[in-house]
Amino acid sequence: MRRGAAACALLLAIGAASGLACGGGKEVILRTAAGVEATAEDIDQQPLWLLPPGGIGWLHVEVGPVASSELGAYLLSDARARFPLPDAAGFSFERDVVRLSLATYSMQGLDFAGVASGHFDRARIEAAASTAPAGQVAPPLVRSEYAGRTLFTANGVGFVILTPQTALFGNETGIRRSLDRIAESRVADELPAWVKDLLVTPDAAFSFGADLQGSPLTAALSGRLAALRGATAASGIGNFAPPGINIAGTITHTSHEAARATASALLQTGGSLNIYGRLFGLGQPIRKLETQAVGENAQVVLAVDGGAVRVLMEKFLPPPPSHAGQGWAMRAAGEERPLLSSQAER
Repeated sequence: MRRGAAACALLLAIGAASGLACGGGKEVILRTAAGVEATAEDIDQQPLWLLPPGGIGWLHVEVGPVASSELGAYLLSDARARFPLPDAAGFSFERDVVRLSLATYSMQGLDFAGVASGHFDRARIEAAASTAPAGQVAPPLVRSEYAGRTLFTANGVGFVILTPQTALFGNETGIRRSLDRIAESRVADELPAWVKDLLVTPDAAFSFGADLQGSPLTAALSGRLAALRGATAASGIGNFAPPGINIAGTITHTSHEAARATASALLQTGGSLNIYGRLFGLGQPIRKLETQAVGENAQVVLAVDGGAVRVLMEKFLPPPPSHAGQGWAMRAAGEERPLLSSQAER
């Protein structure tokens, strides 16, 4: 595993994917690059082939392991509440989505496209998305047509149904580029090797990474951050076991000296974050941070306090529309319960 997707896209990806749903039989939905017809069953088996090549980052999420943890379930519930889908859709992210993969691009700025796999009630979701009363959800979903497909978008982010088990999501540019591949018979296995490496890691709730030299955008990032200076790629795997978020990652450089500099800079950054964390009521957000330079790689082991993550979200994210005025609560099995306790508040 050498590279992958920006982890900061996780909540946005989950929020977009939460509107996915499908129905129908084995309809022919595309022709492969060789001009051979492919059925919906074919797409369910190779959904990642729908995504355009040239991604600068990647994120893969296994929803089951994420939902089984307290912090992971909190993040999924919050993301679901932020997507403007009414309750009539009867959608449960934890129940209906198995996994999702998201690719980021630099097409017209920072764009993204992803695929979600699961089991969805197409008719119910589409009916709810099309007939939600004004003011029931915010922002409203907008229905449009592109390349023979129906899109639902809100503030430029949305989804399009492909099969009962597979759907595209992303921003409008990313979705349309994926639909162009279908309409123009350009669907094929164009996944780079580093992306395939991310998908075979066992026991990972999520994996991510980025090609830090793949575009001017990522190159500028590695040039401005001391901890990434001289880096060419980054990747990691993680889970939501105690104390909150655990990540094991690798940052690849052009030299051993650059890898050593990154390992040292990351330790300094972690110490500074804990100092500021205490000042701002976050306790000790970085519970564990170990780094070492091995050849041209800086290896990182990181554990972040789940309570600090929650406090940060409460401080800097507005409550989702469905939770407005109700505090931060998570709906489970049709009822609300308090979210995870913050170690930072103890």
